[in-house]
Amino acid sequence: MTNIVALDSQQHQHYKLSEDKLFSHTRTAHILPLAVTEFVAAAVSLPIVFVKDSTTGQFRACALTGLQPGQNLCWQESGWQAAYIPLAVRNYPLLALKPEAQSDDYIIAVDTGSELFNQQSGQALFAADKGTDYLQQRARSAINQAHGIGLTQQFINRLLALELLVARTLTLTPKGAEPYELTGMYGIDEQRLAQLTAEQWLSLRANNDLLAIHAVLMSMAQLPLLVARLA
Repeated sequence: MTNIVALDSQQHQHYKLSEDKLFSHTRTAHILPLAVTEFVAAAVSLPIVFVKDSTTGQFRACALTGLQPGQNLCWQESGWQAAYIPLAVRNYPLLALKPEAQSDDYIIAVDTGSELFNQQSGQALFAADKGTDYLQQRARSAINQAHGIGLTQQFINRLLALELLVARTLTLTPKGAEPYELTGMYGIDEQRLAQLTAEQWLSLRANNDLLAIHAVLMSMAQLPLLVARLA
C-alpha cells in the first residue's frame, strides 16, 4: 500500500534504497506521469495523452503504457520494454513535494510501502545525520521531475486557454481480436491548432510550447506499436 512520508534523517537513518532494474512496480500501470520536459524524448516510444481528474477537474500529462487499467504493455518479466523510461519510473520510490503551494523549495519524500525502501540491502540514505551523496543525486532527479511537472501544468493551462485540448476516442484493432474503443483521454485538437491567429501562434512560440505540442502529436504514431504488443 502506498504511504508517502517526508524523509527524515533521524527516523530513517538506518534505511536504504535498493534498485529494481526491471521496474517491477510499473507492471500494472497503464498510464504514467510525464513532464513536458520529457515529451520529446518520450515521443519516440510512448504515446503522450492527457487525462482529467474526475474529482478536481485538473488535467495531467501521461505516457500511455496500456490499453486498459492494470495493463502495462511496456513491461514484461524481463523488464521495461520501451526505449524511454519516464522520470516517475526511474525516481520511484522517491519524489519531491512542495511544503506549501507557493514555495520554491522542495522536500524529499518516499513511499514507505515500497519494498525498495528497507533496512537490509541497497544504498544508504543517511550518514552522520546527513544525506549521502547517493541520496543527494536521487533527490536532484526527483526535484527535476517535480519542477517539470510544474511546468507541465503551466503548459496545460495555456492549451486550455486556447481550447487546444479535446476528448479523444481511439478505435483499436488488436491482431486477431475485435475492434474496441479507448476513451477517457484528451489530445491536441489539430483543427483548432490550424485556426489559431498569428498572435496566438507567437504566444505559443514565446513559451516554447510548439515543440511540446508537436511531440504530443507525433507520439500518437506509437499507438499501433503499443497495440501490437498485445499479440
